Amino acid sequence: MNTRQIFAALANPDTRTMYARVILDQLPMAPTSKQSRALENLQRAGLIDDDGGAWSPTGVFPDLLAKGATGTPKGYERFLDKGRVTRWPSKASDKDGLIRWIVDQCLATGERIDERELNDRLEKFSNDPALIRRHGVDTGYITRNRDGSEYRR
Repeated sequence: MNTRQIFAALANPDTRTMYARVILDQLPMAPTSKQSRALENLQRAGLIDDDGGAWSPTGVFPDLLAKGATGTPKGYERFLDKGRVTRWPSKASDKDGLIRWIVDQCLATGERIDERELNDRLEKFSNDPALIRRHGVDTGYITRNRDGSEYRR
């Protein structure tokens, strides 16, 4: 199925009208030559099938939607562009997931680093490393010494 052909067919008012008639099952008994051409265009685009002389719509749109949805980011990835935070989630669970992922990328389990090093690593993902660091500490993803001199996961 070619999306370009589908859009081209539906951009034509005569073809679009015939498509509506097929969907509504209101085809003329004897289509004019113009209507016949529109039906042929719809069939070439994959929008309708000739079912023994009776035109019927195909399932092209669910297939197109499913095909397009495969590249849609899920989870924390929908808040990232090229690995950087583009916007912060409003839902707490989404924010926790995003920050947990960032912390996992920046700090290995058991690794101990100072605040400056942690901020440098977090800046690769966001312009607000302090927000990530504080949230990580508040939720227990990151622990720190009382004086803030050392952070670890």
